[in-house]
Amino acid sequence: MNATTTTLIQALGSPEGSDRREAALAMGAASDPSVVPALLDRIRVEENSCVREDLTWAIVQHAETAGPVLLEMVGSDDPGERRTAAHVISKVGDSRHFEAVSRLVADEDPDVAIKAYRAAVNTGGASAVDLLATRLGDGDLHQRDALTNAFHSLGDASVPALISALSSGDAEVREHAAESLGHLGEEAASAAAKLEEAAADAEPAVRLAAIAALGQLGESSEAGLRRLVDGGDPLVAKVAKAYLG
Repeated sequence: MNATTTTLIQALGSPEGSDRREAALAMGAASDPSVVPALLDRIRVEENSCVREDLTWAIVQHAETAGPVLLEMVGSDDPGERRTAAHVISKVGDSRHFEAVSRLVADEDPDVAIKAYRAAVNTGGASAVDLLATRLGDGDLHQRDALTNAFHSLGDASVPALISALSSGDAEVREHAAESLGHLGEEAASAAAKLEEAAADAEPAVRLAAIAALGQLGESSEAGLRRLVDGGDPLVAKVAKAYLG
């Protein structure tokens, strides 16, 4: 380890965030893999969000060296370490990490799961759809929005699983599936018929989510919206009419 590397590692312990950021960026730009243990040690305890992002970037630049430790962190008992591992793995985007990060999608810690959704998308692509669909309806609004965004990143590859979820016995799953289809917009055009059916769901929240989703699909939904305007549910009819303008 040369004198410059030693100085940079020491700077990671500075009380000044600007010093830590500068050191992290320099270590990421360096071709010396010996900096990786120090970067990983620092990101485990770093509380400054800006510094954490610079550390993340630096670790990604040394992904091959850092990979084994990141995979160990996936199995840590510390949710903070699991969250950090998922976040960095997401940025690396290496398909070899998909199997390892998949286990975090079902993590009981919401912050870990949220990071794992993105990591699964970035490492597994369309292979992650069915796994992500197991979390439909789970968690608070923030967690559900993160999952919806993950489906959106995968685009029309998400549609079959989300259509299938509209038939779930769990109303919250059906509602979340409908919301996610709506978020996909015209990419979910093939879901129009199933969303029209869901607009007659026994649960009011599902009906509203379905009609709202249908209204976001573009031209493919117009016929269904017109039928719902003439249907027997006054609220659904009102929403459908609003989407038709």
